[in-house]
Amino acid sequence: MSNRATRLAGLYAAIAAVASVLLSPVLALSYFGIPDGAEQLHSGTVRAWATPARDLIGGLLTWAPPERVYATYVQAFALIFPAVFLCARAVRARRPAPGRNERWGWRIALTGYVWGALGLLAALPLLISAPDGDTLAVNLVFLALMLPGMFISAIGSTVLGIALLRSHYTPRLTPWLLTLAFPSMLIIPTVLGHNSLGMVPLLVAWGVSGIQLWRAHDQASPSELAPPLRPEHSRSA
Repeated sequence: MSNRATRLAGLYAAIAAVASVLLSPVLALSYFGIPDGAEQLHSGTVRAWATPARDLIGGLLTWAPPERVYATYVQAFALIFPAVFLCARAVRARRPAPGRNERWGWRIALTGYVWGALGLLAALPLLISAPDGDTLAVNLVFLALMLPGMFISAIGSTVLGIALLRSHYTPRLTPWLLTLAFPSMLIIPTVLGHNSLGMVPLLVAWGVSGIQLWRAHDQASPSELAPPLRPEHSRSA
């Protein structure tokens, strides 16, 4: 990536992180308005936040039939998730000689990110003609791309986050949130009712690194963006 492309990827990730914090709750609430999602309201933890939230932002959920509202917010989410892959790829390109665990973390995480992004982008045009998502094509995209992409992303992010913590990567919030990616994608949707809410920590993790990429000068060296590990002989000196 060129320096300009790297900075733009960082800006995209930062914007996507903010957008995910605002969009994911609305997406989840719109999901509860369609037949497939209404059963989530049987959970007390989901009702505890969804009921007052619907009263607060009702207009954002009733401007069209429930299926169209939900499909539109899914499409919006599909436009922000690719920022995760682009920002992670930009950071990886500037990492100096990572160790074995970090290399494997990057491989698994980037594979999951691109797989998930392709799934969401593939669903985007399909939801225009079938907003309820009840078509063979949408189901195939979900099972073949989105579902495995989310699973691989969660595993890879956690492995990568642990490796980046050990290598003292900065900003520190990124590896901490990545380390928590797998439990976040399991626990948060279970408690709050929708998968997009569990993906917010992942988007914020790369958004924080994206701010650093965007602020970096065009001539910034890789070490300024991702400090290298000190050689063993330097540590013992």
